[in-house]
Amino acid sequence: MDSVPNTPPAQLRRMAAVWEQVLKKGGIRPEDSFFTLGGQSVMAGTLVRAAGERFGVRIPIRTLFEYSRLGEFTDHVVGLALPTAPTTVPPPDAGPSDAVSTGTVPPDVPLEMTAFQRRIWLAEQIDPSVRNHVPLAWSVAGRLDPDRLRVALGRLVAEHEILRTRFVDEDGGWSVRLREPWLPPLELLDLGEAPDDTTDDTTDDTTDIPDGVTEWLEAALRLPFDLESGQLLRAALGEFADGRQVLLLCVHHMVIDGESIPVLLAELDRCCATPDRPRQVVQYREFAAHQREQRDSASWHTDLAYWESALEGASADTPLPAPERPEPNGALRLSLPAGLLDSLRAVQSEHGVSWFMVAATALAVSLHRWTGLDDVTFGSPTANRNHPRFAGLFGPSLNTVVLRSGVTADSTVRDVLLRMRGEALGALEHQAVEFDDMLNHVKPARRFGHTPYVNVTLNMNLLDDHVAVLDGARLTPLLIDELRSDYAKFGLTVTMVQLEGRLIGLVSHRGDQLGAEAARDLADRLAGLLARFPEALDEPVLPRD
Repeated sequence: MDSVPNTPPAQLRRMAAVWEQVLKKGGIRPEDSFFTLGGQSVMAGTLVRAAGERFGVRIPIRTLFEYSRLGEFTDHVVGLALPTAPTTVPPPDAGPSDAVSTGTVPPDVPLEMTAFQRRIWLAEQIDPSVRNHVPLAWSVAGRLDPDRLRVALGRLVAEHEILRTRFVDEDGGWSVRLREPWLPPLELLDLGEAPDDTTDDTTDDTTDIPDGVTEWLEAALRLPFDLESGQLLRAALGEFADGRQVLLLCVHHMVIDGESIPVLLAELDRCCATPDRPRQVVQYREFAAHQREQRDSASWHTDLAYWESALEGASADTPLPAPERPEPNGALRLSLPAGLLDSLRAVQSEHGVSWFMVAATALAVSLHRWTGLDDVTFGSPTANRNHPRFAGLFGPSLNTVVLRSGVTADSTVRDVLLRMRGEALGALEHQAVEFDDMLNHVKPARRFGHTPYVNVTLNMNLLDDHVAVLDGARLTPLLIDELRSDYAKFGLTVTMVQLEGRLIGLVSHRGDQLGAEAARDLADRLAGLLARFPEALDEPVLPRD
């Protein structure tokens, strides 16, 4: 669609401002597609919420996938309910971080865990060896001053309550309390001689990570956090002999998730730039209160009914070929060709699918072929922060949704793609129900060590958004494959990482549920299908007699 004759130019400009804010791109034209602009499923939820608030109308998330170009999307939205559009509009650069906190909370006032935090806490109570640590590492282009970084870390903790939250055991139950601000120690590491480059321009070779970096992160992962201390952050700044630096963090999953990492870096940069100018922010307890308010609402019960119907008759377990004897956990990379993202643009635009839907299709088809089953399920973490107020929230907002793929003898890869499109859209529209609430309602059969429906998990990690500037230095994420095997939570986890326009696939597995040889076989199947995906759409999913 090259023009939008039914939409006034002023309305088109208003909508373009929303798109540019969410997609972080300027100069978006009416004919530009959400998918060719790099849009993905997480952004879709944020975009339709923001557009709905701007135009005063509720927009189903699937609308963006059916009207994926700016012009046609605007035309459709304007036609929904123009009379209810607000008369005043916040500036396009206004974000949820500008919202004001509801005040301070005394340390002796108990708060409430979110469902995600309860799940993480329970996992550690069942198995004390479990480490729900999140290791983070960035190469630094420029220079970070240790003293300024220490001050910024202290300011970050003071302003964001989640980083000084205590999880306290009281009378057999757990509650959340706040502690006073604290100053995270910054360990300074002498890393000696640097490798030729700490980044890698290929998509299939292991990044050359200095031993000192891996050693610090491995030690940080092994050392348990004291959940009652309210100090769930460790930090280090490593320096090579030639002056190059690496920033390292280890944070407990109770206080951070992937969507919080860009917030962490942006807030840390602000604290470096203006350490004496604190501002009030949306606090995690406000998000917890919002989740509690949504529970048992009419829409919540509608979402619960959706999951009951979607999973009716589904097996709670996608079987993996366990080794005869338990093996060590493992992690490996998929061998993916350069330019894969570009080669998939046409498929995305033609079928109105995101990159996540393509990856989900490739995984589903690979599982069908690998297991010979005509019905498989797998899980995917999703950021349950579509409300614009919480788009810039610091703290974990993850939920887990289930995707189900059913095929017949005549099904093609294209059929699965369309099925995954519907599954993903349905999951996003009904993600408000927490995974644990869904399990308690559906009551699937359980097997020790296996999480129902999601023992195979697909994780999309869009690190392009995590490349950041901190105090004038540019930070680029470092991927350390071997660490992924140390904290494998599910039988099989496929992680697709998008970093500076490159696509990297990582597979981690629990050695008691899946052997290294079988994991490599699945990885090769998955990589092969992704590499030829546009040409494979008419292939049968299962062998035909």
